[in-house]
Amino acid sequence: MRKIRVKICGYDDSEQDFRDNFIYKILIKYYDVEISEKPDYVFYNESSYKYLKYNCVRIFYTGENVSPNFNLCDYAVGYDYMIFGDRYYRYPLYHVMVFYDKNEAARIGPDFTKPEPFTRADLAQKTEFCSFVYSNYLADERRKNFFDKLSQYKKISAGGRYLNNVGGIIESKLDFESKHKFSIAFENSSRLGYTTEKIASSIAARTIPIYWGNPEIGREFNDRRFISCHNYESFDRVVARVKEIDNDDDLYLEIINQPIVAPGADFEKVKQGFEDFLRNIIDQPLPAAKRRTINPAKALELEKNERLAGRRARRRTAVKRFMAKLYRPLKKIKILEMLKQNYFIIKKRGPKT
Repeated sequence: MRKIRVKICGYDDSEQDFRDNFIYKILIKYYDVEISEKPDYVFYNESSYKYLKYNCVRIFYTGENVSPNFNLCDYAVGYDYMIFGDRYYRYPLYHVMVFYDKNEAARIGPDFTKPEPFTRADLAQKTEFCSFVYSNYLADERRKNFFDKLSQYKKISAGGRYLNNVGGIIESKLDFESKHKFSIAFENSSRLGYTTEKIASSIAARTIPIYWGNPEIGREFNDRRFISCHNYESFDRVVARVKEIDNDDDLYLEIINQPIVAPGADFEKVKQGFEDFLRNIIDQPLPAAKRRTINPAKALELEKNERLAGRRARRRTAVKRFMAKLYRPLKKIKILEMLKQNYFIIKKRGPKT
């Protein structure tokens, strides 16, 4: 095996975090990987600015709703539907988080290409109406708006930290969602191509997801298998559709037994294509692998700005963690928790005009 020196900069720069990373697990299939502070290749995501100190081949990857800056990276992995030579590959988060465990040894949930038939007996086991499992209260306000609208019809079981109404944080999202007929699968924000694990995990729990996020979700998942809010004029129409399905067992069974994968989509091909993308980067001579062509002086200016932004972000994070620690004993006081959430949501939306 060819030996390569790599570094992964992310949420946790420890060596163990590095070895648990899905990219590392692919690389060791083909190369003798040395974790090095003098890397030939550095992988990084939007949470890290440490990559700037490594003047080597840079590969950006993200699980968030951000686009790569190709002036600072040679290659990128993200959500955008785009073609940029051999420098970019679209690899949605659900390929990493849903289909395989950390050891790449076993599938989690059903094989989406060969779903098991869902029967009336299975439907009888669905003792709850709809699940809602989120912790982030700073997401797009439309998630909360829809929660409120659908809650006027029936109680929605909120098992996460945000809007929790089941008496505590659930241990297993998959087990929790499996008890429900529907699940609210809203992304934190909406953008073309931005598809995380939310819809896939809800399908794995054998619910009918109510999805909002990627307007073209139908490219990946068969939109006859779920309710896409993007196919309706308003949330009122979505709620009406949920009511219709909820009160018609035949219709529910018809929808939940639809093929999961969209016509023409091939998840295994996407996964193999990602491995080929990585191998193409590394199998070429190292000097030839570099793609950044920006003027060196401009590059230094951009990197300086990134470092400044990184320092500010780290300070903000440190303050938030400190304040969260002080506030933790007060979370059980519902009025304070409500005021906190409303404050941040209003701040996020900005002043009314």
